[in-house]
Parts: sequence; structure tokens; C-alpha cells
Amino acid sequence: MQSPERHSIRRGTPKTALPRKSVLRSFRFAWEGVIFAFSTQRHMRVHAFIITLVLIGAYGLGVTTYELLHLLQAMAFVLVAEMFNSAIEQAIDLTVEGFDQRAKTAKDLAAGAVLIAAAYSIVVAGLVFFADGRLINAFANLPFPPPRPKFGVLQIVVLGSLCLAIFITWAKHITRRGTFWRGGVISGHTALGFMVATSIAFLTRSLPVTCLALALALLVSQSRVQARIHSPLEVLLGGLLGFAVALVLFLWPEVQMQ
Repeated sequence: MQSPERHSIRRGTPKTALPRKSVLRSFRFAWEGVIFAFSTQRHMRVHAFIITLVLIGAYGLGVTTYELLHLLQAMAFVLVAEMFNSAIEQAIDLTVEGFDQRAKTAKDLAAGAVLIAAAYSIVVAGLVFFADGRLINAFANLPFPPPRPKFGVLQIVVLGSLCLAIFITWAKHITRRGTFWRGGVISGHTALGFMVATSIAFLTRSLPVTCLALALALLVSQSRVQARIHSPLEVLLGGLLGFAVALVLFLWPEVQMQ
């Protein structure tokens, strides 16, 4: 006769039972995967932005429901392929240390799948938007271009000053040199001086007045070097920038003087 202990061991009751995964938990885990993909993968965010633009364009061009389904299928294909690619990369990075040709091949295959999905989506978008001439007709029915704007002297100078301020501020931010009013890779005072001098040359067409304006611009640039605020190269860049901005504003074919 078997003992109770042996009988209980033979029955093999598990020591710990795994909790059953509910449908709600499965959806929550899946949603966490989607959130992780969009928050960590730059390509997913790029795809989402492109998809948004395509949907706005499809709505504006009035695609049919059948065509919209094809577009959505192609979009979902790209996103799913991108998520599988990310999952494969995560699994390989978790298990492989250092370089392994097989790991590289697996990543290349996953990336190739994303490439094929993206190419498929481009083909679908081309067939939807260009096959029946909808997009071509939309461009053909655009209104005539507006008349050329007419600017006064003050408007041109203000517009040029604004362009200089934006460009020089951006250059200082990128290079992390100087403040808004002082220093930096480009002399803003010199740029403004040469822009005004070039504008005066275009407006007056007078050699004496142009010489006086140029002398004033040179005086401003010389003061920036003498005060050790800018180097000669930074002053030269500012002068070229101011001259170029004035040249573009006065010679741009779409701009007319009042």
C-alpha cells in the first residue's frame, strides 16, 4: 500500500500556479509595446508624421473609401514591419555581445523588410493619388499667382534687418558664441551697416552718397575690431552677409519698389 506522501508526489501538484493572463492585460501589454516603439524609435515617429500628412492630403483630395483602405493597409504594413524590426534588434542586442555576422544578417533582413514595406506604401500612394489624375488636377486648378508685392524703402530695410537678426541669432545659438547684442561668430553691427550701405547704393545710384555710406559701414566694422569684440574674420563675414541680404532683397525678381 502506497504512503500518502508518495501518492501526493506522484500526482505532481505544482508548487506555484502562474496567474492567468486576462484579455485586458494582454491589450495593456500590447499597448505598452506600441508606446515603447513610438517613444524610443525615431523612425516610428517619422512614419507617424508622414502618415498624418498623407491622411490630410487624402481627405483634402477626396479619396474614396476603397482607396483609403488601401492607404491604411500600406501604412499599417510599414508600422508593423518597423515594430518587428525593433523587436528583433532588441532581442539580438540582449543575447549577442560584440560583433556577430549572423546577428548582422538578422538585423539586415529585418531592415530590408521595412524597406520593402515602405516601397509598397509609396507604390500604393502613387496609384491612389496619380492614377486618376486627382493630384495633377488639383495643381492645375490652383489660382493664378498673386501680383508681385511692392515694398517701400522702410519695408525693405526692416525686412532685411529682420532676416539678419534671425540668421545671426541662429548662428550664435548653433556655435554657442556671443549674446544677442555682443560677440558671436558674425558681427551683427557690421552686417547691418553694410546692408544699409548697399541699400543706399541701390536707392540713390549716386557714387558720392554710396561712398559716404560705405565709409560709415567701414567705420562701424573697424570699431568692432578695435574694441576687441570681433575678429577681422567675423567682421568680414558680417559685411558679406549684410551685402548679400541687401542684394537679394533689391534684385529678387518678385519684389518691386513702390
